[in-house]
Amino acid sequence: MTLLSGSIQPPLLSLLSSTSSPSISPLFTSTTDSTSSSYITTLPDSESAQAPGSSKFIPHTRPKGCILHDVIHIQSSNPQKTYIQAGCSMTEYKRSLDKGKGRDDEQQIPLGICLPWIGLQVEKLGRRDMSFEVGIVDNRGREGIIRFSSFKKNPTVHPYRDPPLIHLPLQLPQQTQSTLTPWIHIPLNLSPLIQLFHSLPRPQRHASDDDEDDDDHETESRKRRKMADLPSGSFSNVSYVRVYANCRVRRIWLSAEGERTIQSMGRGAKDEWELYAANEAV
Repeated sequence: MTLLSGSIQPPLLSLLSSTSSPSISPLFTSTTDSTSSSYITTLPDSESAQAPGSSKFIPHTRPKGCILHDVIHIQSSNPQKTYIQAGCSMTEYKRSLDKGKGRDDEQQIPLGICLPWIGLQVEKLGRRDMSFEVGIVDNRGREGIIRFSSFKKNPTVHPYRDPPLIHLPLQLPQQTQSTLTPWIHIPLNLSPLIQLFHSLPRPQRHASDDDEDDDDHETESRKRRKMADLPSGSFSNVSYVRVYANCRVRRIWLSAEGERTIQSMGRGAKDEWELYAANEAV
């Protein structure tokens, strides 16, 4: 069962727009940790944010090129435990049903969106790193997670997780004096990335940027059994989308053909999806 099971899906589907009301769509849940610097809020992009109980403003000063919209601000000193998420892992959802927990009204369910392109409009918070991940399901119902991180140096696969994970570098443009705005538009075709579950190298033992993904504790028999369960073949659907701290978010969407889909929908859609009219330096 997925959120969009049996429904006709348009070629362009917006998951989140920070200018909507409410700014964080009901599709999304917000998760924060117990530290005072963990904070998710909506505010004008020209403003810095101050977490409750903290004297620090993040970022310390706003750069030039703030957009003229309210945006979603996600910050934390522990990014892994601070994020917004739409949908949920199909693997975890099935596991909860198998345990007899059933489904309550507040439980997230997999999205089941059959659109292979994801687009994000985001801004990194100063020099802090950011990450996001997408749960994808192949045509045989096998789920995997694709995670993108700005701190990641080399791509790796973690096949013995459940669901398996590929972790890819997120190379963001360097900000210079000539940069008009720190906001970036990220379009990604998820479909060809499915093959990386079989072709990427596993992380080296004690790799500094992969400690969280270490799977050396798995037994060899467990590893052999699960290799056949890795996603492959063709893309079927997206089960969930998660955006971690530390960043600001303007919009998240899924589409059939990326930028080509937006261009084909006329001037109104193109205008809506552009990042327009940045402020001068604050």
